[in-house]
Amino acid sequence: MILENDICIVKIDVDEAYTIDSADNRHYDILLNPSNYKRGDFTKTLAIHIDMCSKHLHIALIGSCLISDLDCAVLDDQILTVLLDQEIIQINTTDGSMIRHIQLDGLGCNFAIYKVEKGYILYGEIEITMLDFCLVKKWAFSGKDIFVSVSGKIPFEMKENSICLYDFEDNYYEIDYEGNRIH
Repeated sequence: MILENDICIVKIDVDEAYTIDSADNRHYDILLNPSNYKRGDFTKTLAIHIDMCSKHLHIALIGSCLISDLDCAVLDDQILTVLLDQEIIQINTTDGSMIRHIQLDGLGCNFAIYKVEKGYILYGEIEITMLDFCLVKKWAFSGKDIFVSVSGKIPFEMKENSICLYDFEDNYYEIDYEGNRIH
C-alpha cells in the first residue's frame, strides 16, 4: 500500500521474514509493538517506509497475524492511522513516534480503514464501524452473516451517500454514513 501527501510518501507491506527478538531481522529505525507481543505469538509485522525527501524512516509495526497491508492505513498531514485488526495505532510520520493506540471492542476481524467526512469507516468481517477522528466508536452495523461474498459480488463498497454490503448468504444491505439501514 502506498499513501502520499505534501509531507511524505508512505509505503506499507508485510515483512514475512520478521521474527520477534531475532538477530536476523532486517534493520528498522523504530520498532513498535503496542500490544507487547512475544516471540512465539501469532503475529505479523508491517514494514512501514516513510520518505520525507531529505529524511527516511523505517518502522516495524507488530500486530495480530490477521492484519492486512491492503487498505490498512490513512494518511492525514503528518499522522498515519493504521488498522491492526482489533487495534488502531496513530504514528507521527515526522519522527515515527506513537501518538495513540486503542483496542477496539468490535466483533470479528477488521479488514480495512477509510477516512470519511466525520471520521473513519472500518470494514470488518462481522461489523461495519464508524469512529470519529478521536477514534471513539459512533456506531456499528451487522448483518445476518459475515461481510464476504461467495457469489462474486463486491461485499463492501463505499458510495457517495451510502455503503453497500453483501454477506456470505448473499443478503444485500445498504446503510448511510450515520449507520442507518436504507435497504
